[in-house]
Amino acid sequence: MKTNKIILFILSLLPLQMVYSQTENRADAICGTYRVESPVSDDVVKIKIYRATNGKYQGKFVWLSKPNNPDGTPRTDINNPDPKKRNRTADQIVAVWNLTYNDGEWVEGLIYDPTSGKTYGLKGKKAKNGKDMEMRYYIKKPIIGLTTTWVREN
Repeated sequence: MKTNKIILFILSLLPLQMVYSQTENRADAICGTYRVESPVSDDVVKIKIYRATNGKYQGKFVWLSKPNNPDGTPRTDINNPDPKKRNRTADQIVAVWNLTYNDGEWVEGLIYDPTSGKTYGLKGKKAKNGKDMEMRYYIKKPIIGLTTTWVREN
């Protein structure tokens, strides 16, 4: 009798595991590499989004349309407010962090713009085509900002 209760209890947990797995799969749908055109300059970058060890999503630069300065030296993070980070190259920059999946959207993220040295709020959702992402950059509140499309490469 006790064994039957244990089996029933375990079986009752299976639907919860299935729901959790489905939510996790939907959350991971953001993972991949995106071509991103800067909304404030003619720069184009590729950002790889992945799940961080804390379960939130972050992204690194993996390609720049302009990797070098006019003199041929590699572009560095010269406008970073932290002087210790000003010599790092693009491949060392985590440009997106803290994105959390919530009810079909990725919210509460931050995006760093190395051109200006400023950090903005970021949220996003799948574009209507189901492949690309509509990402909203904002200052303090999402209502004050702009939306761009990140084109999925893989």
